[in-house]
Amino acid sequence: MKRILIIVFLVAGTSGLDLSAAALQSAATEIQDNMYTNNTLGFSFRFPQGWTAEETSGGSSTLGGDTVVLKTTSGDTTLSAFFADLPPGLPLEELAGSSEQWLLEHQGHLPGMNLEVRGEVEPAVYGSTQFYRLNFRTQGRRNRVHHSAVVTVTIGKLIGFEAVAKDEKDLDQALNALSSISFFDAAFAAWQTVAGTNEPAQVVAAGTSFLERFPTSDIVPYVHKRMAFSYQELNDYDKLVLHGEKTVELLSDDPDIRPMLALAFAERGNNNRAIDLAQEGLEILGTMPRPADIPVSQWIIRQDRGAAASNYAQGLAYLKKSSGMAGGGETMLKRAAEYLAEALEADPEYGTAYFRLGTTYTRLNEAELAIESYARAVAAGGVASALARDGLVSILEFLKRDTATVDQLILEQRDYIDQRLAEREAQAQQRETEEELMMQQEMQRQEMELQQQEGQQQSP
Repeated sequence: MKRILIIVFLVAGTSGLDLSAAALQSAATEIQDNMYTNNTLGFSFRFPQGWTAEETSGGSSTLGGDTVVLKTTSGDTTLSAFFADLPPGLPLEELAGSSEQWLLEHQGHLPGMNLEVRGEVEPAVYGSTQFYRLNFRTQGRRNRVHHSAVVTVTIGKLIGFEAVAKDEKDLDQALNALSSISFFDAAFAAWQTVAGTNEPAQVVAAGTSFLERFPTSDIVPYVHKRMAFSYQELNDYDKLVLHGEKTVELLSDDPDIRPMLALAFAERGNNNRAIDLAQEGLEILGTMPRPADIPVSQWIIRQDRGAAASNYAQGLAYLKKSSGMAGGGETMLKRAAEYLAEALEADPEYGTAYFRLGTTYTRLNEAELAIESYARAVAAGGVASALARDGLVSILEFLKRDTATVDQLILEQRDYIDQRLAEREAQAQQRETEEELMMQQEMQRQEMELQQQEGQQQSP
């Protein structure tokens, strides 16, 4: 079972990031030839060939209450794209009619702008999307300008287009470009970029862009979670805590973030917070049912990793609490030993836990247990292996024992670890078999109940 065993937090500046990771994240908007794509609002269309296109960052359409994002032009004719926010939590039955209602509400101020409405708000279909269309024009025939606004509703936004022309027939030519329009879930597409790479710097770049563009998306908690784990790999403690705490706030029953965050706090000496998070993590792991989409074998591994990390974090926190306490902090040291032993029960190859346990036993003057733990830490390998070997040699020298026996002690403890791993594997296989049997029995029970119900319905 592999993991990051000790978190060494370095001072990480932006120069440490792979700046090419930004290439993975699609630009907020793109114009290629006559194709315009808005990756924030989630739509694309082809404006007429030969027209000029200019992206805008403000202003509104003639109707007002919106934000224009694109303006395309050919001579005296323009086609602008705009969006407006919808009230959050709008019911589906109201959402369906909100585009028509928006036009009805905004047409009211047109007379005050020397504009007159022509006809009613009517449905119009472009491509496969239903819009609602409103036609209006300047009052008086001199230098008359014609307008058409069409709007539709997508996820959380109202998307609209306004065509403006001196010749009325040019409006339809401009709006016919919308026959190429297509919509997509922009937030989900951006999330695919965040989730689609295991490179931490790329996750951070894509995640930062996501949070800027979709701050109210339901996916935001999972972006914070991915970024927290990525900052762990980048050794950026402050950003890890920022996104980790946000994940805890937004995902109250997440079984993964608390053990990782507890470990980070314990390494930095924030002992009480580490203990609280570790205990919360263990409680969630102990009560959370296995998600249906996670195989039993993977769920067992996930539970073991969470239990090992949570108990290790508590053990380390109590070990640090004991430092400087009167009498050597014996009570705290004994608690540390208990939690570290629990961590090793969940993961018999947790090298750093063996090393911390060796340190704990050394301070408790339990020389034999310290020797055993240090030897297992070396046998398990990992970042604490060299320190554990030094500790083992130091104790043997202090006890005036032959240090030439070090390698033999390590080999013996490697055999112990392999035996414990085999036992854990057997236990996991037995648990997997039992859970699969329970699932089969439940399916059979449900099938029998269904047959009984069908039989009762058929009986006179």
